[in-house]
Amino acid sequence: MPFSIYLYCGDIMETRVLDKTYDLVEEIKQTKDYNRLLELDKILKTDPTLIVLIESFNRIKEKYDDVSKYGKYHPDLKPVQLELAKQKEEVYTNPIIKEYKQLEKDLQNRLDQISKEIANCVSSKIKHPNEIGLINKH
Repeated sequence: MPFSIYLYCGDIMETRVLDKTYDLVEEIKQTKDYNRLLELDKILKTDPTLIVLIESFNRIKEKYDDVSKYGKYHPDLKPVQLELAKQKEEVYTNPIIKEYKQLEKDLQNRLDQISKEIANCVSSKIKHPNEIGLINKH
């Protein structure tokens, strides 16, 4: 097969693969979980109470990062650690944030599974992320 014909066939195959990929993306975007994730994202970005909660958590996290550079010798380490723990609990027990994080995790797991299945269909030697996001060695 001449090289130019091979390239043309490769482009057709690549186009078909991309078309199927876009179809899969659209299918995922039509799911109830994906749409709920978008709703929750909008709430997280517009609800004044949640905005204050998240900003407060981010501020104390930054402060903790700064203080922890000096380790146990920084005089504010213990109070900042306690405040961070308190803020973290408040953030991650909020029902909206909790649901958002769970849906985000579920979607990521689904995408990782799809990636794994595609990789294994092509070859068992193709590396793909495992359950914790690390690339498997063969």
